[in-house]
This record gives sequence, structure tokens and C-alpha cells, in this order.
Amino acid sequence: METGTTSRKRFYKPWHFLSQAGKRPLRILWEVFDHYHLDELKQELQCWQRCALCNDNSAYSEGGAREDLIDFIEKLHRLIEAFYILNERENAGRKRRQQKGLSKEAQQMIAKMNIPVLLTTDEKKDPGQVITQFCKAFRPSYVQMELLDMLDAVITCKGSNEVHKGNWVMLYEALLVLVNLAYKISNREKGSGLAYMCV
Repeated sequence: METGTTSRKRFYKPWHFLSQAGKRPLRILWEVFDHYHLDELKQELQCWQRCALCNDNSAYSEGGAREDLIDFIEKLHRLIEAFYILNERENAGRKRRQQKGLSKEAQQMIAKMNIPVLLTTDEKKDPGQVITQFCKAFRPSYVQMELLDMLDAVITCKGSNEVHKGNWVMLYEALLVLVNLAYKISNREKGSGLAYMCV
């Protein structure tokens, strides 16, 4: 007897930031920067930092933890810019096709929202060095805990510093994907550049 129902693959998510991250690094970079402009990521991280620093019930009640958070976010911004530059280089054709139907004004507005400002000229030429610096500065376990502590601070923030709750998890996932990719690059290609990303 036919039931007319199709079988489905259980416990499987066909598309998700975290499931795509290990398969095709360039694709996941495209997904992250298709969802977020550099300015938007910067603003979101500044908002998270403010919530973390102003929240009396967060992991940042001590001065040392607050200092570490500020330094971490600064380096995280630089890592994001490095990945943005890599994405622009590797996915330039895809970006041109995507923007083909947009007006000149829209293209200019998007370009203004995506200007790396924290990296030196040398770092913009070789963003791999920024990725290496980030991975040398922080252990993966520390980065994971810091991202979770920031997310917790945003969730539990009360009062005038409360933020819109719409994209917290998606932003956390995007940041987690980028830092995990940084460690994957650092571990797989120590001293030999980022050539494997082009595979």
C-alpha cells in the first residue's frame, strides 16, 4: 500500500551556517558577508560590548574581564575585516553578478558600508597574517567562552541598554563560523598561506 508521503532525512539541516562551515570555506564566507555588511557587524559588536560592559549580571563585573573583552573585540573586528577582504577576492565574480541589477546609487551605498578601516595596507595585501595573529593571541576555547559570555550578557541585559532581540543567534553563529575558520586555516596551513581555500 502506498502512503503518498516522501521519506525525509531525519536529524539533518540542509542549510545552516554551522553545517556549511566545514564543507566549503569560501561559500561560508560568502554567506556571512551576504547577510552582514562590515558596518553592520561593527555596530552589532559595539552593541554587544556595551551590553556586556553595562550589565551588572554578566561575566564582565571585574575590571580585568572588561579589559580582556575590549581587546578581544578589537582583534575580532580586525579578523572580520581580513575575512571580508578574502571574500571579496575569492567571490568577486559572484558579487558582480549579484549587484548587476542594482542601481549605481545602491552599489555605492553597499560599497560605503563595506570599507575595511582597521587593517594596514600590508595587512590588506596579506590578510592571512591577521588571521594568524588572532589565532596566536587567543586559544579556541577562550574564544568560544568569550562569544558565549557576550551572548549571555546581551540576553540578560536590562534597562536602557536592552537591544533588539531579532538576530542574536544568527550573529553568534556567524562569529563562531569565522573564528572556527580562522583556527582551521591556522592549523592546516601554518606557513604556507591560504591556498587551500581556493579548492
